[in-house]
Amino acid sequence: MGRDKISELPDEVLCHILSFVPAKYVVRTSVLSTRWKSIWASVPILDFEFENIPIVWRDENQPDPDGFRWEAEDLSDHVGFLAFVDRVLYFRGLSDIKKLRLHCYCRVEDASRIDGWIRSAFSHKVVELDLCVQAHYDEYIEEPPLELPRCVFTCKTLVVLKLMSNFITYAPPTSGCCFPSLKSLDVRVDFPENDSMEKLFSCCPVLEDLSIKATVPDHNRQNFKVSAPELKRLRMTFFSFINGAEDFEYNISVNAPKLEYFNIKQDYLSHYTFENLKSLAKGSVDLYCHIGKTQVGFSERATALLEAFSNVKYLFISAHYVEDGCLPAFNHLTELKLVLYDCYHWDLLTELLKKSPNLQSLVVEHKEDKECIEEHGDVLNSADRWRTPESVPICLISHLKTITIRGLKIYPHEQKVLKYLMKNGKVLDKMTIYAKNGAYKDFIPRRASRT
Repeated sequence: MGRDKISELPDEVLCHILSFVPAKYVVRTSVLSTRWKSIWASVPILDFEFENIPIVWRDENQPDPDGFRWEAEDLSDHVGFLAFVDRVLYFRGLSDIKKLRLHCYCRVEDASRIDGWIRSAFSHKVVELDLCVQAHYDEYIEEPPLELPRCVFTCKTLVVLKLMSNFITYAPPTSGCCFPSLKSLDVRVDFPENDSMEKLFSCCPVLEDLSIKATVPDHNRQNFKVSAPELKRLRMTFFSFINGAEDFEYNISVNAPKLEYFNIKQDYLSHYTFENLKSLAKGSVDLYCHIGKTQVGFSERATALLEAFSNVKYLFISAHYVEDGCLPAFNHLTELKLVLYDCYHWDLLTELLKKSPNLQSLVVEHKEDKECIEEHGDVLNSADRWRTPESVPICLISHLKTITIRGLKIYPHEQKVLKYLMKNGKVLDKMTIYAKNGAYKDFIPRRASRT
């Protein structure tokens, strides 16, 4: 019989290998031999997952009062999962936990158990916590049954935190230091409390990376306040349950003097306050809702939002509609990617070229949207959907060297744009066009081919 070379490896190496394996398989290695009997208890990364929604939340023709019902065998699987996590953490010993990943669907009565798991991880000096806990609970329960334990906010070893739950509230303590070592925070929150989002993102002294995904209601005023002296990357995505004609009271405040990258995606715009964004170099703005332009105060809010990106060197914009007067001057912009829809007349491209005198690289992508086609389909074949500029933008004359057009349908107004760019791009080295059918073609101006 050949030698078992893997079993001869040091404990540290075996633990590292097992760190890439889900916990339920890691524990099974204990039956391999005496050598492996206790290795699993020292693996630094624990990955627990129980995510079968149809099993946990089985909808029946005659449901229970809360609309869902557990079947005996499904409940047994879930109880088995809970007991398994209990055992793994109980026999953990004194070894630290580098990362705990817990993704599960559960019942309201499991709250105390999950609270215990979180506290156990922090007693083992956890460095990274990835927590995704979802539950179905009776409608008469007004608030989630579990508060994030205080130890999460005060832990000195926690560096990375990911939270997504309709089961847990995230409100930090009102006093004392919070997240002293946290550098990366990724949060998904649905229908937050009025002031919880104002507190959570303003108590992170060394935070460098922040991602927020939120579903925001229209029945109360929301304040998302980000104040982080070391923040470098910020991503914000918002989904809104509102009527576009209403004045949506929804505030975003950002104060981040070291912020380098800012990505924001919204259906309806909010009120904005931006301070100390002097380091911002790269930005992304995605206004993805077709009817968002019907919102009261849209132009004023779009102006305030886009002003925050006036000093960036790279910018991505995806919009169904932005008025000409909403754009600031982008004097430092060298790379631009613009996504347009059928409801737009391509005039946003003209305005951006005018506002970006130092632009060197341009990518324009056309995307289809069913609502846009239904509303504007009867005029898509009109060349009047793009107006020739009265004067040639400075960037076309002196700086713009590469242009890429994607998703082209060769509408008359699109052909008009292409001819204009080719004719007036005095320093243009190359234009690449990708049609909607997948075909593409490179155009190299004669002046470039002679050099």
